[in-house]
Amino acid sequence: MSPRTLHDAANDALFRPFPLLRPRPRLRAVAPPALQHAAALPVAIEFTIAADAADLAAAEALVVRCYGWRGYGVEQRAARQGETTLLARLDGDVVGTLTVRCGTRLRLQAEAGYAEHVGELRRQGRRLVEYTRFAIDRERALPDDLAPQLMRRALLLGHVALGATDCVIEVNPRHARYYRREFGFRECGPERTCERVGAPARLLHLDMVVPPACLAHDPRTPLH
Repeated sequence: MSPRTLHDAANDALFRPFPLLRPRPRLRAVAPPALQHAAALPVAIEFTIAADAADLAAAEALVVRCYGWRGYGVEQRAARQGETTLLARLDGDVVGTLTVRCGTRLRLQAEAGYAEHVGELRRQGRRLVEYTRFAIDRERALPDDLAPQLMRRALLLGHVALGATDCVIEVNPRHARYYRREFGFRECGPERTCERVGAPARLLHLDMVVPPACLAHDPRTPLH
């Protein structure tokens, strides 16, 4: 399915721009009230699906830069059929990205390190998606909730457009608690080394047969 078709299937409403709040600056105790109220200036973040080579190149450049900053050995690669890349833009620049990998068309990257766990889901006839290459530009002043809003849209795309029943994601163990708390993921399997980036990883799994609470209860991320 092409990115354009996925965009239509998911509905433009899933990716409509909405105002986010700038991170509150550190204010001195004697800061005037006017300066304190200025912390709530809206930021127009636009969420889209990568539609051409330029979009994909911008997303890939952000991934390589962010992963490299953390010391991960990620390699550049071209987009593949069966993958959809989501973008978050600020003033035209890509400041966030996440790729959705369709398990009915491609082998999931998590199957390299967690073949037994992903294989069990496949044997049950589940429709899988994988979320990978998640990056946020930490050099920009961005809203605190940009990352979760991008992830919610990725979950919606998997659930609504791809009809996924389950999703998996490999994360650094120190980030696992965040995904459990914010999105309802559960840990699946022991800590292992992710050979792609040369770092420790845990496999997280989310059952999406019933929409997760993070989607059903967030009015800014509509299901329709």
